This record gives sequence, C-alpha cells and structure tokens, in this order.
Amino acid sequence: MPESNKRKWLKNAVFYQVYPTSFYDSNNDGIGDICGITQKLNYIEGLGCNGIWINACFESAFRDGGYDVIDYYKVDHRLGSNNDLAELFKNAHKKGIKVILDLVAGHTSDQCNWFNQSSKLEKNEYSDYYIWTDNVWDNESEYKMINGVTERNGNYIINFFAFQPALNYGFANPTKPWQKHYTDKSFEKIHNQMIDIIEFWLSMGADGFRVDMASSLIKGDITGEANAWLWNKLLTQVRKKYPDAIFISEWSYPSTAVTKAGFDIDFMIHIRGDGYNSLFRYENDVKAYGPYDGQSYFRKNSSTSFKIFADEYLSFLGELNETGYISIPSGNHDLSRISINRTDEEIITALAFVLTIKSVPFIYYGDEIGMRYIKGLSKDGGYDRTGSRTPMQWNNQKNKGFSIADATYLPVHFDERYTVENQNNLSNSILSYCKELIKLRKTHSALSADSTIKFVSGYEDDILIYSRKSSDEEVMIFLNCKGIKKSIAHKNKNFSVLSSLNAKVDNQTIEFNNAGYIIVSLG
Repeated sequence: MPESNKRKWLKNAVFYQVYPTSFYDSNNDGIGDICGITQKLNYIEGLGCNGIWINACFESAFRDGGYDVIDYYKVDHRLGSNNDLAELFKNAHKKGIKVILDLVAGHTSDQCNWFNQSSKLEKNEYSDYYIWTDNVWDNESEYKMINGVTERNGNYIINFFAFQPALNYGFANPTKPWQKHYTDKSFEKIHNQMIDIIEFWLSMGADGFRVDMASSLIKGDITGEANAWLWNKLLTQVRKKYPDAIFISEWSYPSTAVTKAGFDIDFMIHIRGDGYNSLFRYENDVKAYGPYDGQSYFRKNSSTSFKIFADEYLSFLGELNETGYISIPSGNHDLSRISINRTDEEIITALAFVLTIKSVPFIYYGDEIGMRYIKGLSKDGGYDRTGSRTPMQWNNQKNKGFSIADATYLPVHFDERYTVENQNNLSNSILSYCKELIKLRKTHSALSADSTIKFVSGYEDDILIYSRKSSDEEVMIFLNCKGIKKSIAHKNKNFSVLSSLNAKVDNQTIEFNNAGYIIVSLG
C-alpha cells in the first residue's frame, strides 16, 4: 500500500469531483466559485464523501475550461482568490475532508508569461521551457506544431489545442537536433518549477493533486517508462517535505502510474483500452470516447460482455500487487453523463457497482442525483463535453438553486425530479441510495479498497455476482444490470441484507424483478 501511514485513509476514501464553475455561485455572477464549494461542504459531508477533487482552478484564459493555465500560483478571478481556496482547505479539514487540486503539468496557455518570454527572439531564462524546432521551416514532425505566429524563428509543439504549447521535459528517443534526451541536466529547471508549484499549494493546505495527462510530458515515450521516471523523481522530492500528499494520475495504465511513477491512484477510464467504456460509455446518440459505439454493459437488454472490463481490470490489479489503487469513477468532466438513456434503477445499479468494486470511487458532481446531459452545448473549449458540465441542481427555485443571477454561464436543466431538494425527500431516490451505498462502503471493511475481490458469476451471466472479503467479513454483491426477472438459488442461511433495489431474498432464493442489486453479508 502507499508508504505513508496517513495516506492509508485512501482505502476508505470516497471522492466527490467538483467542476468549480458549475457547483454553486456564492456571489451572484452566474458562475460557480471556490466560496460556493465551501458553502456546500455540509452537503458533501452529508453525502458521505471524505475527499474532494476540484477541477482546474488556476488563472486561465478558459479556452479549455481552465486547462490552459496562465499562472499556476493564482486562483482564477472568476472563481475567487488564493485566500478563498485556503479557507476551503481549512473548513474541509475541520470536517475530515481532504481536498485535491488539478495540476496541468504538460502544457500552459499561450498567454502564460513563460510562453511569452520563450517566444522572444532573444535568448532568455524561459527559452527552453517549451519545445521549439530550430527554425520555422523544420515542420516535418510526428507532433502537432504551430508556426509563424511568434517572433522566434521556430515552431512549437502543442499538446492538445492550438493555444496549449507543450512544456519541454525532453524526448525518450531524440531524433532531431532540437530534441534532447529527457535525462539531460538542462531539464532540472522545469522539474524544480513543477516541484515549487506543488509545494506552494501543499503549504497552503492542499492535500494533493490529480495530474492531468500525466503520461504526456516526455515525448515519444511509447512504453511510459520515461514519464514514470520523471514522476517518480518529482514525487519522491515532494514527499521528502510532504510525505502525506496524495497524487492521482490521469494515465489509465495503473501498473505504470502506480508501481513505477509513484502515484497513489490511477484512473481506469476512457483514454486507454475498452474496459471502462464497455461498462458505461458505449452510446448510440452521443459521442463516446472509445473505438466504437454499442450498448453499455450497465443498460437493460445489453449484449455487451462483462469480460471486456474484467480482463483489463484483473490484469491491472495483478500488476499493482497491492502497491496502490485503481479508481473507477462514475464519470468526469470529459465524458457524457452516466444518466444518458438510463432509468433511475439502471443509474442506481451502476452506482452500486462503482461503490462496491475494489477501487477508490469518485462520484462526479450531480451523478448522485442522476443529472442529465444537455445536448448541443459548447463553452470554454468543452465542445461535446460541455453537456456534462452544466450547473448543479440544488432545488426548484431560480436556476435550480445554483445562482440567483439572471443569467448563468451555462443553462440549467429543467427537469425538477433531478434536484438535491426533491431527492432528499424520497427514500427511493438515486440520492438516497447513493448515500446508503457510501455509508455501507465506509462501515464494512469487506468493501474497502484493500479487501479482496472475486467474480463468482460467469462474465456472460444475466446477474453479475462478486465477493468482497476482508480479514473479518465477507460481502456478496448481486447486480441485475439487464433489468430481467430472475431467481437465483442459494444455500447460505446466514445472509444478512445490507442494501437492495428491486430484489428480495429468502432462505433459498434471491429474486429480481427489474434492474437493481442486493448486497448481503455472509456473517
């Protein structure tokens, strides 16, 4: 497990992901902010989450939703101030909640002062902060380049959009004169810069970072070994001073990110492989991140095999060998909402999986109430991702309680069923079940991220069955993902039902009448 004893809280962690511009508007300008998150800490605590991941919040041009950083040492003015963030840390800690920030380490905005200086014709201290060719005519490269827009005689590599110049950490296998090997001593400066940024926010009270595109820093790194070397170096240095800091990677290759790079958690998500997509994100009507469309496993009448996920997942667990954790989130800011084309029962069943599988769960804000995806939106470089970033729906007052401003930066969904206020009053709501499931996870050792998992059913069976086991208890989970009526015989007379939806158990059978689940303790 992770080295620091204090980081062992991760085995019982449940994170809540907050997209800050969309969570709660505290100053009535139509945009969510840091103070708004602070004001809603009671809600996050009541949900049962003991960790928060806040999406990009540093000063930004917001041409890519904050992932084009201008100043790493300053909270963006739309969201508040550094003091506001420090207050959030302090108030969250009083409630036993850790706060993780988002670090975009691979690129900046083209409005960042580092880039403005690097773009100058004269050599200066920032000249090598970014990847430049030797002249503007050298554009035969496998990398996306921008040329002819600065006074510097060279082209610069970008990581994603045209306004996101890639920071220079070197190349795994240099092939051109303007490429240096990643171990070159000249990169110490950018290494130290990133360490300084991390330690700046940790000193203010942040508990760690989720790292955006963690495997993208060193170019040409096909195996991931070079980027693992880099992160291991940076994190080892930071942990000399901050041994309890948490680091989570967007890598989607846990065996490299955790065992070699030194991250505590890696997301098993849409950016590599089919496993995660096959569970939740094979969609017919909205672009899905994956090689093809189809019916997600967690959908009624789906023909998708659980084997697609299980093969990847079990392989990753085996490679990790208990050195750290995988996270299988309900969703995130880059994906269509988990609610798309799903009934409430299907959403609850999917959440039951997220909260009982061997993983450190992350709940994307609004998924706990089944918030809808809004089609046809594009804002701040979100494009088709924007529909998953709309304002949180708190109640049925103006703008669903998100803001009292006359206009919000994104529209609020109209459906009154999917608000916190409405679902708080319903015992069978998505929110009520989500709270119950989180409570179960935190009170039963068999459901912790350290406990074992064994898939009992076949991957093609109608009902997915798996066992979670710790040193002192065993819990069985039965998930009816396909919404069929089904009876399952059992011979265990020590069943104790912990939670269920559309299922009941007697001395001989478990009966399902729709999509749902049952979680039982074997004593």
